[in-house]
Amino acid sequence: MKFKFVLISLLLLSLPSFGQSERPETIIIPVSSMGDVSDTRKKIIQNTLTQELSKHFQILPQDRFEQVQEQVFNELEYDECTEDQCIMRIQEILQIENTFHLEMIGEEGDTQLNLKWINLDEKRNREDYCEGCKTKELRKRVVGLVEKLVGKGVVEKSVVIVEKKPAEVVEKRQKGVLFQRMVNGRWGWYEDGDEDKDYKYVGEIENGKPNGQGTLTYSDGTKYVGEFKNGVNQGQGTLTFPDGSKKVGEFREYKSWNTIYYDNDGKIIGRYVKGEYMEE
Repeated sequence: MKFKFVLISLLLLSLPSFGQSERPETIIIPVSSMGDVSDTRKKIIQNTLTQELSKHFQILPQDRFEQVQEQVFNELEYDECTEDQCIMRIQEILQIENTFHLEMIGEEGDTQLNLKWINLDEKRNREDYCEGCKTKELRKRVVGLVEKLVGKGVVEKSVVIVEKKPAEVVEKRQKGVLFQRMVNGRWGWYEDGDEDKDYKYVGEIENGKPNGQGTLTYSDGTKYVGEFKNGVNQGQGTLTFPDGSKKVGEFREYKSWNTIYYDNDGKIIGRYVKGEYMEE
């Protein structure tokens, strides 16, 4: 009997999954950029991001991601395939909860980094702004962003049984349409409205307000595409005006916070730093 017990124990310990944790899978979307960012720098940063995330996750092979991405592009109409909708559909097909996407904006030696972590329930992001940084320093900044965003927050799968704590109930965000207008002197969000007069929002909704990623179209044709929090433009986004000029970067409570202002030819005409406007 003792011999059988020892033999069984050795067999169990030899199994790769016994007593070891299994890292959850994730998708890494290729680094996107705007402005003065070379392809070589993007590739180096992409490799650094992959290396750091591989410490916490199993990385989906890039060719598999591109295959499913092409499938989603064929499924959805052009105007339906917003960044968030396409990512959610890719996650559904692959049955992978986590997706990471790093955005780089470069201008005159300065670089803004924005790392997003998107799962099926929520979205998180961390941002860094580096003045005059070379690629070596940017790699360090990417490592720091991963540590701040992921840290020890990854829930690893494991065959070891542990005592479960009561789970916090979090309302999942829904996709939908809302209209914003003023009623009795106060702005509010409504499920029905007039597309010619009201502001129209399409995107993620929580507690009856825009929360997450979405698109807000104003009655004059101005359009904001980006992040929302409790019904206001809050986070990374792009505000495009009817004449084609745009503001790109971080917004806080509708206002430009750390953004770059481009004219309709893509030339920088100014920027906002902590809400203060500076002309070029």
